[in-house]
Amino acid sequence: MKESKMKVKVIGRDYKETFKDILQEYTKVTKEFGSEYEEREIAIDDGYYIFIADSKDIYNMSRDELVELWEKGIEEEEEEELNPLDRLNWN
Repeated sequence: MKESKMKVKVIGRDYKETFKDILQEYTKVTKEFGSEYEEREIAIDDGYYIFIADSKDIYNMSRDELVELWEKGIEEEEEEELNPLDRLNWN
């Protein structure tokens, strides 16, 4: 995958959920990007994932690259869950 400084957020939904079920999260994320963002949605396992980016380069990424990006995000989330004390403010 090409190294890029593209800002990307991923929103997932279960195959049983509709866009309406993630609308609040979607709105929050897209507000972070302002009026300039691009998005792609792909199916992974039993869910659908919307990749929101600040660059049209998101369209040049292959499905495998998007899945790799998604997996990296999952690993980061799991790492945060394993180390909750790291996020505490000790001041």
